[in-house]
Amino acid sequence: MKEKITSIGLITHKSLMEPISKFFLDSESFEIVPLREVFDIDLNSMNSNPYEDFLRTVHSLYSEVGKTPKPATSSISLPVVFNDREFREFASGLKEEMDKIDSEISRIENEISDLDDKIEAVEAIKGYDGSVKDLKEMRLVTLKVGRIHLGYFERFVESVKDLDVIVEKVKDQDRVVTCVVAYPTSVKEDIEKVFKTVSFKELELPDSEANPTETLYELKDEKKSLKLEIEELNLRKRELFYKNRRNIYRYYDLVFVLKNVYDVVMKSGMTEEFFAIVGWITEDALKDLRKFAGDYDDVLLFEDVEVPLQKPTKLKNPGFFKHFEFLVKMYGVPKSDEVDPTPIVSILFLFFYGFMFGDIGHGLTISAISWLLYAKTRVDLWYAMGFAGLSSTLFGIFYGSIFGFEIIPPLIARPLESINSFLEVSIIIGAGLIIFGMVLNLINRIMRKEYGRMLFDPNGISGLGLYTSALAGTVLYIQSGKFPIYLAVAAFGSLAMVFLYFIIFEEGSLGERFVLAFFETFDRIIMFFSNTLSFIRLGAFAMNHAGLFLAFYIMAQMSKSGAGAFTSLLVGNLLIIFLEGLVVFIQAVRLEFYEFFSKFYSGDGKEFNPIRYRGPEGGVY
Repeated sequence: MKEKITSIGLITHKSLMEPISKFFLDSESFEIVPLREVFDIDLNSMNSNPYEDFLRTVHSLYSEVGKTPKPATSSISLPVVFNDREFREFASGLKEEMDKIDSEISRIENEISDLDDKIEAVEAIKGYDGSVKDLKEMRLVTLKVGRIHLGYFERFVESVKDLDVIVEKVKDQDRVVTCVVAYPTSVKEDIEKVFKTVSFKELELPDSEANPTETLYELKDEKKSLKLEIEELNLRKRELFYKNRRNIYRYYDLVFVLKNVYDVVMKSGMTEEFFAIVGWITEDALKDLRKFAGDYDDVLLFEDVEVPLQKPTKLKNPGFFKHFEFLVKMYGVPKSDEVDPTPIVSILFLFFYGFMFGDIGHGLTISAISWLLYAKTRVDLWYAMGFAGLSSTLFGIFYGSIFGFEIIPPLIARPLESINSFLEVSIIIGAGLIIFGMVLNLINRIMRKEYGRMLFDPNGISGLGLYTSALAGTVLYIQSGKFPIYLAVAAFGSLAMVFLYFIIFEEGSLGERFVLAFFETFDRIIMFFSNTLSFIRLGAFAMNHAGLFLAFYIMAQMSKSGAGAFTSLLVGNLLIIFLEGLVVFIQAVRLEFYEFFSKFYSGDGKEFNPIRYRGPEGGVY
């Protein structure tokens, strides 16, 4: 089903542009058409949204305390006088205080970073018994702790092997080596040249009179103290926020609404006196708009205005079918003047899936997993698969199969015991759906008032006549060995109409259209034949499902132990559920997209995209 969409134009006094724009935002049922797309002139003199910076400023106050704003748009009534000077004084004063706190936090974080380097340096020498300061200030020997990239470390070791240098690797993490380097003061200049070539980053040792172990305690205690200072500063920011939250909330709600309102205004048109807007609106929202406009004397509302753009489509299917719209959208959105196939697709998908994957145990497993995933993610795919599992369970009852074991009598038949019947039923289903698809195409042509194309279209009356007469004649020929003359005449007459379709409706010279008609007509005949045979996969996959389990069952019987047999059956069932279950999903969708949709559905529509409130980063609220 599709919701009715109407094009409207509205002209009013400029003083009403804010409440009118907010009405459209609140309705979430209006898709604006930029006025420059309708008229050659640009009636909008605004180059930027005056409230964008205001919203970004007040939004940053929420970010400072890690809070997500929840604007109460319904609390704002327009038009309203916005005192930007008062807002700037309030927001800038509050932001300045928070920036001072942030600056202090950054300073402390830098101190913590320096402390981390010192802690790492002291940990590298923690086996030394003397004071850290004594070790740092040795005269004859220089000791340094630092980091070298792993790629340079071996080169460094090789470069200093002849310089009486001791290099000890302490830690190797994320391809960075922390090491201790000790060398005589006499080779200081040489070793420092090597340090530069390998990008040695020195970790400074603290001037501590204590030994490394005690120094580590002191450094870590100092780090904890600094972290507590940061926590206190963050609490001060939150205190500032909550002391001023009523004003912050009030300003945010107001600026949020005004920013979004003027986003709408910038896509509309206005002069010094008037405001104009054009777009698509749903039928229910249009009723509300008529009431809203009726409250004002100077609002002119025009319905069914001419818009030189494709009319959008808004799908509106009831509860169960709503969850299957994603399957249709995978192919494309229906045009406004073609049938929405969602209910048909839903039923056919479940039927195809159950037919090809009929098993009580496998179906219930897929259904249970899918429902759990749907409850957690609310993704429509899992909703559809939950019902696909139930369909599989139902057909499992028809086939008498539980986890591949045929231990209950079938209500209808077992696929491997009725091969011919399953293939015949598959062909009958396919033929019926191809005919149904062409009937839907006739409905589409009638909706568009394309009566000529409806008559000659290869998927219209001529194609329907060709397919049904050829199909009936073939069945009678198989049964009696004779192809009735009247069906042959009907088939050739319909074939001639299909041929004429390309002569009449295609472009080019007569000769080009004649050649095109010959090849296209031949292609349609082959397509009808291949589309029908393609439905054999329904029966083939039903048999494949049973046959695949049979293969694992034989492997289990060949196993020399009970554990081996159990493992074979367990692995086999898991592969069938997850791997074959995926393949069957693809095949069910393929049958609908290529064999069924090709008869009536274009999917070239444009989805209805109503204007909505958006935050400073573009997210929908």
